[in-house]
Parts: sequence; structure tokens; C-alpha cells
Amino acid sequence: MKINNECARKILLEVEKIPCGGSITVAQLQEKIVDYSMEEVIQAVTNFGRDNFILFYDRRGYDESDAFKENRIKCLTDRGFENLDLIRNDDLWNLMKEKIENFDELSIYTILNISKRINNVKYNELFGLPKDY
Repeated sequence: MKINNECARKILLEVEKIPCGGSITVAQLQEKIVDYSMEEVIQAVTNFGRDNFILFYDRRGYDESDAFKENRIKCLTDRGFENLDLIRNDDLWNLMKEKIENFDELSIYTILNISKRINNVKYNELFGLPKDY
């Protein structure tokens, strides 16, 4: 199953809100982003766990990388924060959706890479550095 890009972004934004020492179950997370099915949330959370974007308190599943409704999400990792920062800005996110022809067909990881390049060019211009620096 393909990760829904909008769902993935909203998951990162919601996980960031978990207070220090707190947690949220995958089911509670899905209740906060009701526009997306439990399957979409589980798919994105599973991938984000595998790729070290989020930390869990517990992992129960068929193998170490599966996520289920009962699993408790602890927080974003440094890598999760770094990648969320690339897609946090609503204006940039909406501009990418508008300008990238096949936005919905691309993986969230490709969208993150595109956003990283856009941000690099933007900040290089801000500091007077070459665009490819």
C-alpha cells in the first residue's frame, strides 16, 4: 500500500505535539486526523518507524517493524524533526502540490527530497551562496 502524502505530513505534525514524557497510540493518532483511514495511518507510521522518524514505547507485531493500533508513539526522532521542518510550511507544501504534476503519485520521501532542494536554494540565496552549494 502506498503512503498517502497528506496523511504522512499530518502524522508528523501531530506526533510533534506529543508532550515530553507523553505518548499517543496509533488509534488515538488516527482519531486526530479523521480524514485518513486506519490503514493509511498504520502504513505511514510503520514506514516512519522503520526509517527512524518516530519512536515507539512498545512494538508488537509480526516483526519488529510492524505498527498496530495499540502501539504507543513516543516522539519524533531528530531525523523526524529534520524532515518535518522540510514540509512544515503550508505555503511551500501547497505550492509543491500545485506545481508538481504527479504529486500524489510520488512517495513522501521523494517529496521530502524535493523540499530539501527547494529549501537549500532558498537559504543559499538568502546568504548569498551559490545555488548548488
